[in-house]
Amino acid sequence: MGRLSGKVAIITGAASGMGRATAVRFAGEGAKIVIADLNKEGGESAARDCRENGSDAVFQKTDVSGEADVKAAVDRAVKEFGRLDVIYNNAGLGGATGPLENITVENWDKTLAILLRGVFLGMKHSIPAMRKAGGGSIISTASIAGIQGYAGIHAYSAAKAAVINLTRSAATELAKDKIRVNCICPGGINTPLIYGNIAG
Repeated sequence: MGRLSGKVAIITGAASGMGRATAVRFAGEGAKIVIADLNKEGGESAARDCRENGSDAVFQKTDVSGEADVKAAVDRAVKEFGRLDVIYNNAGLGGATGPLENITVENWDKTLAILLRGVFLGMKHSIPAMRKAGGGSIISTASIAGIQGYAGIHAYSAAKAAVINLTRSAATELAKDKIRVNCICPGGINTPLIYGNIAG
């Protein structure tokens, strides 16, 4: 019996990087997984990896900045596997970079839509399903950049700082429902999000 046997998890941004590694690990611990990502080829491949690691998994094409897509991912988990116990709000991008005065409003808004609105929507739509399950766990990827600022990644830093404090406020509100809310704050990790965007 794995530590997550009988549990159902949604992992956003699970077609690659940290999300994919987490999905495969969760599957190895017995969880059934919904891979929620825009990348269909990578998402289907990640779902196969999860199945090969001993559990069931499906891919759900999801734009985390779109409310209908996030709700559909939650609905898919409940329809496919009967419940929802965990959501890992992990989808991300580097987003708007460069000097502050050069950042366009469009790039700023897109960055916050994915990094912050996506976390909000994941929380919002998972709560009713977790209440029905008797509790659950909401996890979000923040960043060390949300704790201390870095020049050139202003939108990213601002969004991740907001994720940290949203986690605190949500944890306070949802404790009565036995829903734990946590975030992780990694430093630089060798994933496509970081190193795929660095010029050689």
